[in-house]
Amino acid sequence: MKHTFEKVRLDQEKKAKEKKKNRSWRTFAGILLFAQAATSGYAYFRAHTLGMFPNKLLFTFGGVLVILLFLNYLLFFAGTKANAARTFRRFIAIVLSLAVCGGAVYAGNVMDKVNKTVKEITISDKADAAATMNVYVRYDDPAQNIEECKGYSFGVIGGYDGPASFAAVTKINSRLGTQVNASDFASIAEVADALLKNNVGAAVIEHNYVEILKETDQYSDFGDKARLIATIEITHDELTQAEASNPYSAAGTADKPVEIKTATGKVENVDLEPFIVYISGSDTREKMFTISRSDVNILMVVNPQTKQILLLNTPRDFYVPNPRSSYGTKDKLTHLGIYGVDCSITGLENLYGCDINYYVQINFTGAEKLVDDIGGVSIYNPQSFYARGYSFPSGDITLNGPQAVVFARERYAFAAGDNTRGQNQMRLITAIINKLTSDHSTLLLNYNSILSDLQGFIVTNMDVKEIDTLVRMQLDDLASWNVKSYAVSGSGGYDYTYSMPNQKLYVTYPDSSTVNYGTELINKVMTGGILTDDDV
Repeated sequence: MKHTFEKVRLDQEKKAKEKKKNRSWRTFAGILLFAQAATSGYAYFRAHTLGMFPNKLLFTFGGVLVILLFLNYLLFFAGTKANAARTFRRFIAIVLSLAVCGGAVYAGNVMDKVNKTVKEITISDKADAAATMNVYVRYDDPAQNIEECKGYSFGVIGGYDGPASFAAVTKINSRLGTQVNASDFASIAEVADALLKNNVGAAVIEHNYVEILKETDQYSDFGDKARLIATIEITHDELTQAEASNPYSAAGTADKPVEIKTATGKVENVDLEPFIVYISGSDTREKMFTISRSDVNILMVVNPQTKQILLLNTPRDFYVPNPRSSYGTKDKLTHLGIYGVDCSITGLENLYGCDINYYVQINFTGAEKLVDDIGGVSIYNPQSFYARGYSFPSGDITLNGPQAVVFARERYAFAAGDNTRGQNQMRLITAIINKLTSDHSTLLLNYNSILSDLQGFIVTNMDVKEIDTLVRMQLDDLASWNVKSYAVSGSGGYDYTYSMPNQKLYVTYPDSSTVNYGTELINKVMTGGILTDDDV
């Protein structure tokens, strides 16, 4: 009898231990399932708020997360009999639950980063520097920095550039702890002349103007005769303050500058309505600013309903009225960017009689990174050439990032010069579009890494929702686009420009027939027409 009681007691203790063990297991499993549900919800919330995934992908993603949660519930709690099979199921459930938790947190964080990255490349009117002012001395001058220029006379440009010059001088005064003697001149050439002839000790010139100066025969060697000692960034707020008390206006041109602010609005639905994007490319590897010369000027006309894209190239030297001029004085198209991206947009709108809804600015570092991030591009090259250490045979070629940039930059290897370069730039853009939108392409799913690499080298006035809408539209239908390109042309010559009024520069006089035809192509795409090879 005693033996029987002892057996009963041991059985009860065993059952109590098993019950306690099951309670502990259920608590542990419940915590893991709650963590899995919470992290899955976090990932789904990030995917939903990101806005780039079409509903079918969102529902699939959410469905997979729910199925994994239910599967783990079964693996955790199915079967009450303690045996090797139940132990194995529970082990699998723990591993799977931890994997889902880790994967969901990672995915959610990546999508949050994507959202922040998109915000970084979309800018407001006051998001970047208003001007970058360079301070030069003569090449043989002993001064190595601004502090060693105390007591120097400074030459600055008045007129339209007066506020930026005044803001720069104000900063110089602060650094030197004194008021410098500054004289304002009417043009870049006059400031450069005063510096090189020792009429001033230093010159303050907006960095874009230096490149314009080098285009002239008289000052092509400015970089050899003058030395850069400082760069001063001027913000929009500093420029606004300087405008209120600008003393450097007396020397400005009688052609009073016109305030430029494009009135063209964005479209309501980028996935339904046709729109035009101004693609502006800077021949530099520096960080992007909305105020810079534009060496690439391409209008991308997009009709999302017909899946038609027209790339329309305008040569950088096109001789067009500068919207800044109250008299309609003409300038090189590339110079319009010095007065802000709105000036370039307005100049092109006037040229083609169209409304430009958006702009994207990218420099060569950005282009190089983009091509590498999408795994290179395939391009048909109609003419073999050699440039900057690379050989480009005729026919179908595959290019990586550095090769693609050289391909798009080169113009001296061609008899048609800038016209051929513009066509090659459109070939590159077409290849990128085709790669991103080709059938079964999943490259857009990796656009976090793509945008991260482009950060600082590309800016756009498209807002986050518009970019997400376009990505969502493409992921939804994976449609291929019909991309056609056309380049307007003209004849070369030398003439005075608004930006360099006293020096003749090389310009391209527009061929009006090609401009008119370019306008026809824009209208055809905007009204739903489909372009063929015969059209371009």
